[in-house]
Amino acid sequence: MKNVILSIVISFVFMQAYSTDDQYFKIMASSIDDLDYCKTVEAYLECANKFERIANKEKTEWLPYYYASFAYVNISFLEQDVSKKDPLLDKAQELLDIAFQLAPTESELFVLQSFLYPSRIMVDPMGRGMLYLDKIYESLDKAEELNADNPRIYFLRAINKLNLPESMGGGAEISKPIFKIAEEKFNSFVPATEISPNWGKEANEIELQKLN
Repeated sequence: MKNVILSIVISFVFMQAYSTDDQYFKIMASSIDDLDYCKTVEAYLECANKFERIANKEKTEWLPYYYASFAYVNISFLEQDVSKKDPLLDKAQELLDIAFQLAPTESELFVLQSFLYPSRIMVDPMGRGMLYLDKIYESLDKAEELNADNPRIYFLRAINKLNLPESMGGGAEISKPIFKIAEEKFNSFVPATEISPNWGKEANEIELQKLN
């Protein structure tokens, strides 16, 4: 009788855990779909709030913090008022720092960190340019060290090179081969899960088309 009761309890606990995990994946997948279609500050902010609510419930999962931070970084690029960029990026960094605490060796977090820095530069290009350029390269190097197959590393490297003056080692000729490497990586890349980061391929293709 005791064995029967124990089996029922174990089954109940297992089903509860499964149900919770299944619900988490479903709401994350739905929220990521919404994020993929964001075009405006308002839409990104709505998604950021949604991921923060998930993060507040799933405090041991790094992905909700990652996507909330990602949304705020995108908002900062869309924001035309330069004085509003740093507060948005501070919020993005706060969320990203929590994700780093949960997954300190996750390549995608270092990629996102490198994606955040260019918006910092836009606030004061002359005063911040060299400082944050070094930080961009450091973050991407660390991301590659952790996962050299991550295609977003090469995509962001190519974007940064494309936007640098030729006198500083940038330009179309320098960036195009890096975009090609990114293309190869994107074509063979398989996300760890259905809710793992998987952005950048379409943008990389667009940039390559412009350079052809």
